[in-house]
Amino acid sequence: MLREAAAAQRYLARGKEAFFDVRSPEIREATELRILHFTETATKVGRPFRNANPLIPWDDLDQLRNDLVHEYPEVKADPIWRFVHDDLPGLVAKLRRARYPTGRE
Repeated sequence: MLREAAAAQRYLARGKEAFFDVRSPEIREATELRILHFTETATKVGRPFRNANPLIPWDDLDQLRNDLVHEYPEVKADPIWRFVHDDLPGLVAKLRRARYPTGRE
């Protein structure tokens, strides 16, 4: 998840103008693909890890993944930009501090 988040953030570092450039959608598409991989990985995380890290919005990540996979019309560039720009840094910080269940809990 951290690798995919870092890649999405690198694409976003090219700026808002590059992300929203309709003549060259590669930056947005690459960012969306990285977020899809990020959220897909989140769906594979086991229940013990999820339970040990309740501050990570697992259900929201599952929903974002479903929206991206099924390409619902409401999934547009704006929400992806906001997620990567506003939410992803905090999620990365939480993932870096994640607790790993020991089985003794």
